[in-house]
Amino acid sequence: MKNIIRTTVLALAFGGLMLGTSCTDAFLDEQKVDQASSDYLNEPEGLASLANSLYQEFNYFFSNESSYCYTNYGTDEFMVAGDNSNQMWNDYDARLGSVVTPAVNSNTQAIDTYWNTLYEWIGRCNTILSKASVVEGTAFENETLGLAYFVRGFNHLFLTMQFGDIPLVTEAYSTPQREFSRTPQKDVYERIILDLEEAYKRLTSDASQAKNNYVTKWAAAHYLAQAHLWRASEINDGWNAEYKTADLEAVIKYADEVIAAHPLVSEYNDLFNNFTAYDTSITETNTEIVLSSGSSGAEVNNRKSNWGLALFTAWYQGFPLMKRDVAGAREYQRMKTTPSYAYYLYDLENDSRFWKSFKTTYAVNNATDATITVDGQTVPANEYFPSNFGEYLSTMYIINRQDYGEKYYRSEVNVDKTVTSPSYTRTDYRTGKKIPAINALIIYDDETDAVVGTSMTPDYNTLLAPLCKYLDGATNTNNLGGGYRDGLLARSAEDYFFKAEALIRQGKIDEGIAVLQPLRDRAEYKAGEERDAYMDGGMAYLTSIYRTSIKGFEESCAFYPMNSYYYSLGGWDDADYRARTNAQASELPAVTSSNYPEEDLYIMDRLAENNSAYASDQYTRAMCYLLNEKSREMYGEYKRWMDLARTKTLEDRLVFNDQAWSTELTDITGSKTAVNGVTYATNNTGGSFRAEKHYYRPIPQTFLDNITAGGAALDADQKAAMQNPGY
Repeated sequence: MKNIIRTTVLALAFGGLMLGTSCTDAFLDEQKVDQASSDYLNEPEGLASLANSLYQEFNYFFSNESSYCYTNYGTDEFMVAGDNSNQMWNDYDARLGSVVTPAVNSNTQAIDTYWNTLYEWIGRCNTILSKASVVEGTAFENETLGLAYFVRGFNHLFLTMQFGDIPLVTEAYSTPQREFSRTPQKDVYERIILDLEEAYKRLTSDASQAKNNYVTKWAAAHYLAQAHLWRASEINDGWNAEYKTADLEAVIKYADEVIAAHPLVSEYNDLFNNFTAYDTSITETNTEIVLSSGSSGAEVNNRKSNWGLALFTAWYQGFPLMKRDVAGAREYQRMKTTPSYAYYLYDLENDSRFWKSFKTTYAVNNATDATITVDGQTVPANEYFPSNFGEYLSTMYIINRQDYGEKYYRSEVNVDKTVTSPSYTRTDYRTGKKIPAINALIIYDDETDAVVGTSMTPDYNTLLAPLCKYLDGATNTNNLGGGYRDGLLARSAEDYFFKAEALIRQGKIDEGIAVLQPLRDRAEYKAGEERDAYMDGGMAYLTSIYRTSIKGFEESCAFYPMNSYYYSLGGWDDADYRARTNAQASELPAVTSSNYPEEDLYIMDRLAENNSAYASDQYTRAMCYLLNEKSREMYGEYKRWMDLARTKTLEDRLVFNDQAWSTELTDITGSKTAVNGVTYATNNTGGSFRAEKHYYRPIPQTFLDNITAGGAALDADQKAAMQNPGY
């Protein structure tokens, strides 16, 4: 049914809250021009076509900068990288108000972007549901109405999580409306659950449809589990007591259904990294997908842009023998993996998810006839590295935590991204060539063996091992801001977390923890798996049908098929050791409330410095473990802010986000000065988070300025009463 969208129907602007410019005479004139298309909505096929257009909304969550502002910034997982356009979303400073001001530049995101977009689609849903009689008794009925109920419930769910009490809009409007008030969350959640239950009853139960980006019964079940869990969370403790018992049972019921309908894939790489082409790669067709953002066609030029391609990338084009290319992607430099959390969260030896979630190597892609000096010999770079197409290692990030004992010295690593003297100190055991640039998590002094610094600093730069889940080498153009891969909205792995959390909240702590073991089992290396083998979506460029038509990049590819596992943990110089290790399966032991992994104990100890509950309270420690495990499984999947906000743990976990935590930046070695002697700049907006304020976003000023009460514009006191506390 998705393929029958009519462009005339898509041209209609059915807004839920018609404010601002949409309240002008010009807007009303446009409605008259589209009268023929409005008539089409009175036919079953026409209303079905409008419902089908709802699929386009799902791309919104991946197609713009607000996506990471609302979901990734200001958490333990990410902080600001080299571009500070949206720093206020990370730091919670005074600029994050009902109007984000002053804007840093044109990329700074307004507070009303999310609000306006989701309400526009709610309006479209209401139009469909107001005309339900048009499709009743026809073949279009269940999918048309089921989609409308689903999207309306879905949008109200995400709006209330971000803004708290919100206007609950369930009526269709044919003219602009200005009279709105905020509905208590208790009532909003009741409507959300009713809408999702209606979608659950009407939508198809054929899980295979998810491969085509369809909203199925199981997608409705996934978000029903989420809605019940969110309602039962700490952020709603002021009113949710009467719902908790039934909510937690519902979470388990719906999560179990999704888990049964959408089996986990056996290999973690198949979720994101094993991508070679659109629509056919297992990353876009696997059974674990519950809902993803689709495209309007198989041809690249018809696909919607997915900005995940560039938002998570690290700067790389200035490293030795490198330039920006398709496989490496454009570096928007928006998000930086938080060093004290990301690199200490995983069992790096046994948990493959780190090495399959983060990129630690780049290939030489710009070796020219300019000379380089290696082992005292001066040779043309393109003689030493005779290929620019993914064959030779150029730049490497070493994650050499002190507990693994692998030492890199000041004389053999880089200390900033401006590499004035390339390393050429360690040998790539895969090719026998020296490695031009090395960045290390821990840097030691050549003379004393003392720790002297880190390459992964907390300041605003992009020396980091970037998240690699969204890279896209199948694009038809170099230097794109967004690729064309589907965005993953829901996968059944999250339903394991829903169920586990519900059990923990019921007091069944060890039973809940045990639910997550299948995810840990999948994360183990299999016997015979090469632990240093690497793939990401950039490798699609190796076989891309567009490669020969992208001038200057026909034989240029920054993707390198090996990670820095052995360079980080040891054994890079021992082929027999590497062979023995690869031959063995790794093991992530079963976890209980009395046997948390070392990495989790490290995080609990760090959090206990400011909140003693992490040292002794069993519920707090179990939830801490669950949130850690969810990071390991779903790092950077646009979930984190909502999870930390609803559990009221943002204020605790910002200790790992040095930029947001304090005005003084401190790196993982405890130093306020980089290894090159430069003091980290003072972050004047750090330490601004306030629990009484920042667990909800401010209500947009554009909304407050445009609504009325009794036909009159709101005065200052009325606007203040409508606003969230503190803004």
